Amino acid sequence: MNNAILFFYGINVSNVKKINSNYYFNYLNSNYGVYSYNRDLTDSIFLYNLNLELLNRGVFGYEIVLTNNNSVLFSLEDKWYILMKFPSINNRFVTFEDIINFNYEVDSSKYKKLDKSNWGVLWSNKIDFIEYQFFNMKEKYPLISDNIDYYIGLWENAISYYNDNVFDNKKRFICHKRVSVNMDLYEFLNPLNFIVDYKERDISSYIKSYVINKNFSYSFIDKFLSNINREGLILIISRILFPSYFFDIYEKIIVDKYDEKELLNVIDRDKNITGLIKYIFNRYSYFNIPYINWIKKD
Repeated sequence: MNNAILFFYGINVSNVKKINSNYYFNYLNSNYGVYSYNRDLTDSIFLYNLNLELLNRGVFGYEIVLTNNNSVLFSLEDKWYILMKFPSINNRFVTFEDIINFNYEVDSSKYKKLDKSNWGVLWSNKIDFIEYQFFNMKEKYPLISDNIDYYIGLWENAISYYNDNVFDNKKRFICHKRVSVNMDLYEFLNPLNFIVDYKERDISSYIKSYVINKNFSYSFIDKFLSNINREGLILIISRILFPSYFFDIYEKIIVDKYDEKELLNVIDRDKNITGLIKYIFNRYSYFNIPYINWIKKD
C-alpha cells in the first residue's frame, strides 16, 4: 500500500498500518485512512460532491482526497479504495444530540443516486428478494425459519403504513445508512456512510437501536420525539416498524456466516419495538395519528 499511496497521491510514507481491510498513516501531522470502498462505484462522485459541499459550508468532518488524476477512487489488486483525511476529534459514542445536531439539508435533485427516501418501493423490492432467497434455506437456519414470518409481517405492515400515510413533500437531509448506539463519531462522520433521506431516518434508527440494546423508559424516549410534528411521527413509526434490526443480522448470517444465535438478543427484546409504537399511538393521540389495529390492541 505504501507504493500505491506514493503512485496515486504523491505521498511518500512508510508508517502505514493495516487494520482489517483499511490502512492508516500520519502525514504532515494529519491522520489519513485508505478505506476499502464497497459501495456502488457510481456513488463515489456523488459522495465526493456531498463531502465537498459540507466542507464548503464549514461543516467539520472528513476530507476526501482526490488522486493525482482527480479520481475519487483507485484500484489495487482488483479492489477499490478511497483516501480520506481524518477530522481532529476526541472519539466517543454517538449521542441523540449528535443525531439532532447533524442537520444538513441538501438539494436531493443533485444527489439522486444517493436518495433513499422512497421507502415503500425500496422495502417492497428488498422483501421480495429475501423471500426468494430464503425459500431454499429453511432447513439450514432453523432459528431464522421459526421467526422470519413474523418479521416479514412487520415489514409488510411498515410498507402499508408508509404507502397509506406518507406524501412526498418533505425536505431531504444528509443521513446515514444505519445509526446505532454503538456507533462512534469517526463512523458517524465518515462520508462512506452517507445517503440522502428524510431526517426522521436517523432519528428512527437511533431509537430502534436504543430500545433493542439499552434499558429504557418511555419518558426518556419522549425527549427524542418532543419536537417532531405529526408528519414526522408518521415517518418515525413507519421506520421503527421496519425490522432492520432483524434483517441486518439475517444478512450477516446468510452472507458473512455469522452464528444464528446473534439473533437471540433482538428476538428477546422485540416486544420493546411494538410496545414503543403502541406508546407513541397513545402518547401522541392528539395528532390524530393513523394507528395499526393489532399493535394498538396488543
